[in-house]
Amino acid sequence: MTPKILIALLAALCACTASAQEPAQLTQKIAGVYKHRFMSATITPGKAPGEADVPYQAEDVIEIVPYDADHVYVRAHLDFYNGHTCDIAGMGRYEQGAFVYHDPAPSPLPEAPPCALRVSVEHGQLTLTDRAAPDAVSSCRAYCGVRGSLEYSIGLDKRRPIRYLDRLKASREYRKAIDDLHATEPQTAP
Repeated sequence: MTPKILIALLAALCACTASAQEPAQLTQKIAGVYKHRFMSATITPGKAPGEADVPYQAEDVIEIVPYDADHVYVRAHLDFYNGHTCDIAGMGRYEQGAFVYHDPAPSPLPEAPPCALRVSVEHGQLTLTDRAAPDAVSSCRAYCGVRGSLEYSIGLDKRRPIRYLDRLKASREYRKAIDDLHATEPQTAP
């Protein structure tokens, strides 16, 4: 084997190893639960906004659980004013520096693009977005109330270990995410 061929083979091996490490590095960086508690309110009918709002404690929760070398389970529950929420869960596949959940079901909203939720790290923040570009339409709108949006960021410093992992893995949402993954990517089935 000539030195040029050997160098080319080593370079290809290093590139493959580096690309295989990328999902693992991102998984290690983001796996856990992120919570943000805040005061929100509901509108009292017949009153002006802010005049007679009923306050309540709200909480945003993002859970990220490693599944295999290329997938993580993502669940997001986000609270918004007047009791509106966004709730979405599924398996995200590593794609170009982020984990992306592609909803296998067609959108129930007419003319809506297929739902794709991107989970990445941007400027020290765990970032969720369902927009292909900043000015694009929200692709997962069906998972949110009128005031809700899956455009969300939370500091990586809010990440905590998931202490209820057994309960989470026994949940209906987690089992459905696995079933959907195996249906759309049969090579992931055991």
